[in-house]
Amino acid sequence: MAQSQPTTMKRIASELGVSVTTISKVLNNHGDISEATRDRVLAKIEELGYQRNAVARSLTLRRTHTIGIVIPDLMHSFFVEVIEGIEPVASVRGFGLLLCSSGEDPAKERSELEMLRSRQVDGIVLASAHGSENDDLLTQLTDTGTGLVMIDRDDHPGVHCHRVLTDDERVGTLATNHLLDQGRRAIAHIGGPTIAHAKRREHGWRESLKARGIRPASEWFIQAGFMEGDGYRAMKKLLMVRPRVDAVFATNDPTAIGAMKAIWEAGLRVPDDIAIVGVGDIALGDLLKVPLTTIGWSRKDQGLNAAELLLNGLDADEGADAPQRVIIPPRLVVRESSGAK
Repeated sequence: MAQSQPTTMKRIASELGVSVTTISKVLNNHGDISEATRDRVLAKIEELGYQRNAVARSLTLRRTHTIGIVIPDLMHSFFVEVIEGIEPVASVRGFGLLLCSSGEDPAKERSELEMLRSRQVDGIVLASAHGSENDDLLTQLTDTGTGLVMIDRDDHPGVHCHRVLTDDERVGTLATNHLLDQGRRAIAHIGGPTIAHAKRREHGWRESLKARGIRPASEWFIQAGFMEGDGYRAMKKLLMVRPRVDAVFATNDPTAIGAMKAIWEAGLRVPDDIAIVGVGDIALGDLLKVPLTTIGWSRKDQGLNAAELLLNGLDADEGADAPQRVIIPPRLVVRESSGAK
């Protein structure tokens, strides 16, 4: 039995009476092909079931059609939802994803970035680990043509790249003003690590109290981290403050959950004794023992914007794509933990 002729670009060109170059331009979405020719080529491709050789195409374009994503925690619903925004944009343009977790460890982040560079990924989406000193490596990546977009965290100010963030000072303002509007006055803040977006949330808290004529006691601020255990330990310290605080703005939802655990262990009630507001609007926050009031924003939009900036930058002429800052606006999500009526 004779074998069927394999479908190649040369065969498609021959059957349509056009050049192989024309077929290649259609496949790579070049703009100098007429719509009529494009339609004919696409119809013939579908008819013959042609599939491009991804390896050969990558060698020609010097691309692997792969995006690396480095986030602090693969299990954190916040970052999972960001990835859900990235994946469909990347997929429709023929890019796959390589997911990595830094575990908030700068050394592991560096190792993951080195691995992605060795895999020759076309671009990287990064939520940088706190305390990271990897500016040199990030600069090397961008200088050698690897696309880079930073999400959620606004550190590494000297690195030339796109950034997709929320307005973190506004986050602190929304949370604190909401608690003030509930009649709370002794409002503590469980802060994050000493990184840009955590500091901005703290600044929003301080400025909101100042605007209402409240000068926070030094004991009202606890420098902590982003994990549930950090919030638990910080709340233990706050429970020793006298007079007792009547509300807490936590730097993110996991720390808010840890704080609530400490409050309940002390025999106190949320929100009757101490009101709580978190940040991030994590999945299942509305299903807690006391549903969590939080500040949220669209993680899907954050991921979508990151993917589009990255992929559009790969297609742009060298030097033509100036770094952009996209701000996803935050919003208050009111539930029971803040004592809102």
